[in-house]
Amino acid sequence: MSVMNLELGIISGDQKRALECYVDSRFFKQRKSYDEYYVEIDTVVFNHGINDLMILAEEFSVVITSNFIYLKDK
Repeated sequence: MSVMNLELGIISGDQKRALECYVDSRFFKQRKSYDEYYVEIDTVVFNHGINDLMILAEEFSVVITSNFIYLKDK
């Protein structure tokens, strides 16, 4: 079990859909009527493996340290 820190600004709809498997959809807020969103939380408990991180790395920059996983905008 790891803690994933989300360092995200406004994200696209594609990024949101990739992240929805790992972050509860209630924490996403749509920006106006565009297909753009922001996440209202900073940390998530991440109970998944390297395969899931590889999926997230297609849309985000993933940094792994000994204590945390950081998910950042590319």
